[in-house]
Amino acid sequence: MKLNHRQLEAFRAMMETSSVTEAARRIHITQPAASRLLSDLEHQIGYPLFIRQKKRLTPTSEAVALFEEVDRSFIGLATIAEAAREIGTFRRGALHIAGLPALALEFLPDVISEFCVDRPDISVALQIHSSQKVLQCIASQQFELGFAERSVSHPAVASETLCEVPMVAVLPIGHRLTEREALTPRDMEGESFISLGLNYAIRQQIDAIFKAANVERRLQAETQLSFAAGHLVASGSGISIIDPITAHYLTRLNLVVSRPFEPSVSYAYQMLFPRHRPQSQICEAFAKITKERLYQRLMETTR
Repeated sequence: MKLNHRQLEAFRAMMETSSVTEAARRIHITQPAASRLLSDLEHQIGYPLFIRQKKRLTPTSEAVALFEEVDRSFIGLATIAEAAREIGTFRRGALHIAGLPALALEFLPDVISEFCVDRPDISVALQIHSSQKVLQCIASQQFELGFAERSVSHPAVASETLCEVPMVAVLPIGHRLTEREALTPRDMEGESFISLGLNYAIRQQIDAIFKAANVERRLQAETQLSFAAGHLVASGSGISIIDPITAHYLTRLNLVVSRPFEPSVSYAYQMLFPRHRPQSQICEAFAKITKERLYQRLMETTR
């Protein structure tokens, strides 16, 4: 049995209004057209739905039972329509993000919280990985959006540089070098130093700068994360050079003091997308607010 949606629409309107005239008006057709749709429906299902007396249609018990099913289906369609509207206005859906620790430990959670305030039906999943792992996650399309250092690339991944900024020196509260407005390699002669991991290109650049300046540091500790390096500095284990977003966060908590480092060591954040997968509107909206908030955060670091 193949029923026509327009027939069911007329039947539902008739059951709700108890009038063919009102039913026709509700679905924007003429009264004769509405009567014909109801008759066609009865013919299709093989039994009467209305008792016709003096031009009035009285529903049968079968009509009442059928109406319950039809009404449930229309409510389901209304729910689907509402879901479609919410998806189109970025209020429903899911977003999977992978980010390097420099952004994902504090900055991205703040952005996610703001993004979800007026989007209660959107779910956001954030995983924290190294930049190389983030790249792999995006290349395999496990995630829609990634944040990494600019040093990584892959043919299946499209990228957009968010910003390029100088790294900064971080010092324990009360350290003698906090009196300086900016620090150079010479200022750090003989100081205990917290290094980033040897496999990081930025570590090699920093080491090369100290070597060129013929400055010896005491390499007290080594860690993969700027966040961990900053906390080691806060505990008094030494000084370090880390990315400005992490440094700004630790400075706001009054754990360390940050100072510009010269010569400048550039650090670039980039946003990654699967090259062969269209960006969802949710992804585009989140990327937009992330760029705005990152710019604001970096403006704060220069004040």
